[in-house]
Amino acid sequence: MRRARPLIALAAALVVGGWLLFSPTSRDTPPSVAPSGAGTVTATLEPGVMPAKLADGVIYTPLLYLETGASVGTAPSADGKAERLVFREAAAVRELRSVPKDLFPQWLGLTAADGVLYWAESAATAAGPYETRLWRAPLAGGAPVALTADTGGIVFFDSQYDLVVAEERVHWVAATPDDAPKTEVRSVAVTGGAVSTEVIDGRYRWSSWPWLVSVDPGAATLLNRADGQRRSVPATAAETMLCTPEWCRAIQETASGRNLVDVMRADGEGRRRVAGDLNAVGVDVGLLDRFELLTGVEDESLRLLAYDLTTGRTTVLARDVGVVTTKAGLVWWSTGSPEPTAWHVLDLRRLA
Repeated sequence: MRRARPLIALAAALVVGGWLLFSPTSRDTPPSVAPSGAGTVTATLEPGVMPAKLADGVIYTPLLYLETGASVGTAPSADGKAERLVFREAAAVRELRSVPKDLFPQWLGLTAADGVLYWAESAATAAGPYETRLWRAPLAGGAPVALTADTGGIVFFDSQYDLVVAEERVHWVAATPDDAPKTEVRSVAVTGGAVSTEVIDGRYRWSSWPWLVSVDPGAATLLNRADGQRRSVPATAAETMLCTPEWCRAIQETASGRNLVDVMRADGEGRRRVAGDLNAVGVDVGLLDRFELLTGVEDESLRLLAYDLTTGRTTVLARDVGVVTTKAGLVWWSTGSPEPTAWHVLDLRRLA
């Protein structure tokens, strides 16, 4: 359990910043297929907005939006002695968990299924080592219930699939105790109980059920846990490939420091380049099997963009954004400096 927190950083290095491990020497290469319907438009949707401060004056940070008016996030207690996980809906705030600040708690892997919220809570114990425990709580109200502390060397990627709820079980991945190039595929019943563990070759994370996707830099491998099917997506040594069963994103950084973003089908077909010097938002590819979310700088401010994989059209969702996060078809961002003054959220399903 002592290894739980370092593994969070390891996951980020492997997936989010994996392309930084490679430095291409060739010049920028053109996309093999030009984007269709290319063009940039401005979204006409008005985002939902809520103040960053709660009624007691503390800063709230959303970790998961369930809909534009309801989210789960963190906020310190008014006296600053504890960190809290809270459910926020309209003006109402319901505390789910409160942990002393000196135990350095983190809440990770939040996901919701069938009206129930699931999450992992990592914190120091009285004896010193960190412990990561899985929890659940009904969104309609009721006390949280701990499912298990037998999480192994659980790894988080800041993905919407860090915890996957399927077949009446909660699924996650963990590193093996010897740091071998293997993955522990673990699960527990949604009501708690004994943990099931299977070790597979290679380093993987969950994608959409029942698929796992490799996390090592370079070519991607998709593994179907239901039937054992494997799919390989080739990549050059200069790029990192991230995939779902439907879409892939290839990112490479040129010698000049420019980011190149290519998208394609998971079978490698239809590869094309997204125009501009852009950064991908998060590790999850092809949100709703349709959108790639990206950020880019214009006039010294950060723009949030949605690239439509089906039409090739780029939509400007917002300008002057701060922190940007996306999960489960919603994207939210902060405004204000140096600390956020408001949080804004859009449901991508509402984009025309």
